[in-house]
Amino acid sequence: MTHAHPPIRSLLAKATRDDIRRDPFPHVVLRNPLDDDLYQALAETMPTAEYIGERIGKEITSNERYNYMSQHILGDDAMPQVWKEFVTYHSSPEFYHQFLDLFHEDLLAANPDAEKTCGPLRDLRVGRRNRDTFETHDILMDCTAVINSAVTGRPSSYRGPHVDKPYKLFGGLFYMRLPQDDTPGGDLVLYKYRTDRPKFHTSASEYGDNRFDIDPAYVEEVDTVHYDSNVLVLYPINPLALHGVSLRALTEHQRRFVALVGDLQHHLFDLAL
Repeated sequence: MTHAHPPIRSLLAKATRDDIRRDPFPHVVLRNPLDDDLYQALAETMPTAEYIGERIGKEITSNERYNYMSQHILGDDAMPQVWKEFVTYHSSPEFYHQFLDLFHEDLLAANPDAEKTCGPLRDLRVGRRNRDTFETHDILMDCTAVINSAVTGRPSSYRGPHVDKPYKLFGGLFYMRLPQDDTPGGDLVLYKYRTDRPKFHTSASEYGDNRFDIDPAYVEEVDTVHYDSNVLVLYPINPLALHGVSLRALTEHQRRFVALVGDLQHHLFDLAL
């Protein structure tokens, strides 16, 4: 017998364009976007770093990132139905169009050639990453349960200032902090450039593509979004969308969030600034 769970609601159900913050780049920070019953159903059954690491074959090390993508969640008989429906909804055409309803104008303002590159954004064929391909779809969405493991040895930042990969249309972080987690740090820091000639350095990611990080000397902090429970941060990706994670103190607690992405076939901008 399956247990009933609260109905799935969109993380953007309560969002309006009035929620958009424009400094230092367009983004929304939504507190309590999910009603408490749905949030608790997800929070109480979120997989741990150890669970994910065992299933994806990645050993546990200090402050590392463990991704349980929608393909993993949907293919795992042990994952509860509430998670399966949540990741399905948040990698769907409906959720994509809710994102566009918020950010279409800002996206085109930052990337004026975006629709020349990939076609009218409202007409893109929406698929799901690792299920569909660019042969039949224009944007591949995903909704991933993510854990940053406990911090051992010394305090560390999982990742300093960077811009997300230029073939991604948007990025989202839905924080699911445990109530007993009192660890300082692990917050989202938003930056702006100190110079009009910043230099990015690339490094290979575990997915076989490049990451674009920037020396902190080239940027300055503008705002910090506190890592907390039931908080969504969502933004279109462009060269100004600089962000990073603040230093986490030594802790046995895991940093928990859901990552939302939409991958395009082609780069929307160039970070060889």
